[in-house]
Parts: sequence; structure tokens; C-alpha cells
Amino acid sequence: YDDKSFFYCKLDKLHRPRQIFQHIIGEDPDKDRLIYEEKDERFTCSISLSSDEKYYFVSASEHTTSEIYFIDKDDKDLELKLLFKREQGVQYSINSWAGFFWMNTNKDAEDFKVARCTNDKTDEWKDFIPAKQGTLIGSLTFLKKWIIRSETSNALDKLFVKNISSGFEEELKFSDETVYVPSISLRQKDKNTNEIYVGYSSPKTPSR
Repeated sequence: YDDKSFFYCKLDKLHRPRQIFQHIIGEDPDKDRLIYEEKDERFTCSISLSSDEKYYFVSASEHTTSEIYFIDKDDKDLELKLLFKREQGVQYSINSWAGFFWMNTNKDAEDFKVARCTNDKTDEWKDFIPAKQGTLIGSLTFLKKWIIRSETSNALDKLFVKNISSGFEEELKFSDETVYVPSISLRQKDKNTNEIYVGYSSPKTPSR
């Protein structure tokens, strides 16, 4: 959370995360502040930090359904604001970057889509990557100059990289093999970089 405190999840008797607390370093743990408690036995909860480090996201989820809240990092009261109410069978993941909230969801999109809205207008969502029949739309990874995303079509995984300033997007290809599994991860926390780690494996090639 900051240099003086942190968040943690507390497990129930079945070892499922059901509560989120804030602990102030040096204080009695009995005084820890309850941020969120999930009371539906089917759901568990988690907390994460947005890519731009401006918001915390609290997610309550089960296998096919999710609910998302956000907390402004500068809000000392840590007020939970509902972003997406749980709706049976509807899943959401959320991030914040470059002044926008970014949503990956299967609402009105069987194979998911990506939509976004400005941070101050959470009821004005517009499709960024519309749903595509037969194509599973994955989540986004943000760098200062780039957006990297995944999708799956015809049982093949693909990566795409978009230049934010020009808007140009192309598939990130690094093998002549037809069937392979690509992945990417960040090399550093600082997003002002043009370098990422690329993972790769195929039926003919061990992971590298």
C-alpha cells in the first residue's frame, strides 16, 4: 500500500481468501482494518494494484462470475467503489493505464472483448478490441510506448503488439513453426522500456 502499511488476505477454515485487511507496520495486528469481506460461500476475494499504480482493485469471483471494486490510491479512507456488479456467468478483469480503465470481459461477448473508459467516466465504456467470432481475446500488457495483447484462434495462441503513438498493430512472430505457445512478461517494473521477456515452446521445441 505505502511505506507504512500493506494489504493481505485472510483465509477461512477451508483455506479460501474471504477477507482483505490493511496492516500498519509496527501496530498491533488485532487493530488491522477490514477492507473487504466476501460473505457468499461460493466466492473468494483478492486485491491488486493497477499498472499505473493509481488504483487498487478488489475482485470477488468464483469460476464463472466476478465482481470488481476500485479504490483510489490517494484515498486515505480506502473507500470501495463498485465498478462491475456480479452477474451470473459474466467475468471481468480490470486495469488502469494512460488515464483509462481497461476491461476484459465476456459480457455480450462469448469469447471476450476489451473495452475502456476514462478514469472519471466509468459508465461510458467503448470497445477497444471488439468481440470476434471464434477468437478468444486475452488481456493486455502495458508499456509506455506499447500495448501487448494475446488472442487464440483456430486453437493457436498469438501475440500482438500495438504502437500507442501511431496506432499500428502487428502480430509478434518469432518462429516458422505453425504450432507454438508464445508468452510475454515484463523485465522490470518501470514501464518506460522497449524490452520484454518472450517465452516460447512447441511440440518440437522445449520451453525457452
